[in-house]
Amino acid sequence: MALEAHPNVFRFDGRLWVSELPGAEARAQLVEQRTWDAAHVKSQRWVLALVVGAAVGTAATLGLGTLAGLAPAIYLVLLPLGFGAGAVLGAVVNKRLLGDRLTAPTATPRPTTIELTRIPSAVARRTDASTPVADLIAWSKQGFVPKA
Repeated sequence: MALEAHPNVFRFDGRLWVSELPGAEARAQLVEQRTWDAAHVKSQRWVLALVVGAAVGTAATLGLGTLAGLAPAIYLVLLPLGFGAGAVLGAVVNKRLLGDRLTAPTATPRPTTIELTRIPSAVARRTDASTPVADLIAWSKQGFVPKA
């Protein structure tokens, strides 16, 4: 694309971004921030705990119901309850395992970036490397290039 030759435009995660800084410098800031996020995000651990807990709760309910010879209609009530109970137990176990690490402050502050604007495809198709940065940012924020 011709727009990728623009000095303030860079590609990250398959999308075009624009900023007031040169593209390489803005991209370096964004990569540094995303790397920090990946190392410090604690919410990803919760998803795994909830999924494992829900699966174990559902399997336990199904197993106990099969052993007891329950009618299939009763499973309509018991399986969602087992799912929910397992998810709650998974969260409790996760909180117990992680303990203080969930609320502990990080050693380094989160890196900041200059304001970045994602360039929509409608703007990318109608602009090129000679487009002024201010116009490119304004058009990207409104989502289209006005007709001249």
